[in-house]
Amino acid sequence: MQINATSIGNLFRGFHALFMEALQGCPGIFNKISVIMPSSTAEEIYAWLNALPNMRELVGTVVINDLGASDYRIRNKEYEATVALKEADIERDRLGLYNAVMSSLGIAAGDAKDLLTALMLEGGFTTKDYTGLPFFAANKPHEPNNPKSAKFTNLMTEPLSAASYSAAKANLKGRKNSQNRPMGLGRKLILVVPPALETLGQQILETEFVMQTAINTAGTPGTAVASAAVSNVNKGSAELVVWSQLGGSDTAWFLLEVGLPIKPLVFQLEQDVKLLSLTQPDSDHVFKNHEYLYQAYGRWAVGYGLPQLAVGSTGEG
Repeated sequence: MQINATSIGNLFRGFHALFMEALQGCPGIFNKISVIMPSSTAEEIYAWLNALPNMRELVGTVVINDLGASDYRIRNKEYEATVALKEADIERDRLGLYNAVMSSLGIAAGDAKDLLTALMLEGGFTTKDYTGLPFFAANKPHEPNNPKSAKFTNLMTEPLSAASYSAAKANLKGRKNSQNRPMGLGRKLILVVPPALETLGQQILETEFVMQTAINTAGTPGTAVASAAVSNVNKGSAELVVWSQLGGSDTAWFLLEVGLPIKPLVFQLEQDVKLLSLTQPDSDHVFKNHEYLYQAYGRWAVGYGLPQLAVGSTGEG
């Protein structure tokens, strides 16, 4: 290939098409559990996280919910992946390999958002949210600056089972807000598990029948006397999401409410991923190294939204 402005421009357009096709083909689980918040500064303050009230009858003066009560901040970070194409390889038309590289670059850019979000979710047992406690914890206050605030617990330790899933579901559906009013959760639930729990998750949420064993209460205590297939009451009560990016634990699992405008996590987006290039023949790098650079670049961050919309279990107890 003869290298000139036209051929380099055509090359970029071809690479860009491969990059975007691979990027858009990524599953994008992060946007299932995160509210996408635009950002225009280095960091954003989420003061409103503890000010989501119920409607109330207007009697006398209005009750003002203080949007400045929380000082929870999320700071944006820069992410990049850069590859170099040898000038000689372009002249020799050895572009098949680089086509695959550009597709791989698009996949890496798409997976980066999922990986960061997965790390934030599984780090919720130790990393703090706006309440000043870990995202998954016992006796969490809705309003951290109010000593009289109502509290809730979204932490479990039980291994995943039909019983522990049902307990988590009841926990979410019965949850009340800071005014001690039902939050009306259970609109759209997803059960998020690592690959090690995929089969168990399928048994809980997707099988039509489950085996139920009757236990002998007379004669020899604790012996099974009969087993029968009964309807699985948990079937379809949540969507199963098997997330390969959850690599920190094979036992942890999460039940999340995602049917509201606010989500359990926040994905803060300042600059969405884009493909950049350094291909000017007179640029210092191209002149000295005889190679062209292509870079996937973006600025974003992940933080915690409402812990009221989540239950997390370490699965270790």
